[in-house]
Amino acid sequence: MTFMNDLTEPLVRLGLVTSEGVRGCDEQEIVALMRAQGVQALPDAYREFLAYGGKDPYWLSRNDEWDYDWLLEGKELAREIVVEDYERDFTPFADAFVFLTHQGYMFYYFRAEDLAETDPNFWIYMGDKPVRDSGMSFTQWLQGLADYLPKAVALRKESGR
Repeated sequence: MTFMNDLTEPLVRLGLVTSEGVRGCDEQEIVALMRAQGVQALPDAYREFLAYGGKDPYWLSRNDEWDYDWLLEGKELAREIVVEDYERDFTPFADAFVFLTHQGYMFYYFRAEDLAETDPNFWIYMGDKPVRDSGMSFTQWLQGLADYLPKAVALRKESGR
């Protein structure tokens, strides 16, 4: 079984996620995303995620902007955050792949030197704070989201959302 099957199966069994709600990208969409962000490779774990359930990943977490359509412009959004909002140089991120943004002030990315890796740690840009290693691989982060999902759903139900 693949990592994504292992991640999703318990969530489906618990009724937190429907199989129909987990939609992946086809190979042409993945290539278009790479082209849009100007990269030649993606980490294997991220590529698996995209193909399995990354087209509309809000089945796993609704806290950030990370769906396929959003990420087609992800690099430009990151550039705006760095250059326009914080008046910094975007050069260190020019060859990176941005896979998530958060409320217009931060983003998660894979560094250029990590794009050919299987499951690298990702990096975090957060405005005026120093860039930092997340301290976890992409799949560790996804597992954390999956582990938190039952609580997130319960909290949403409690608050009536």
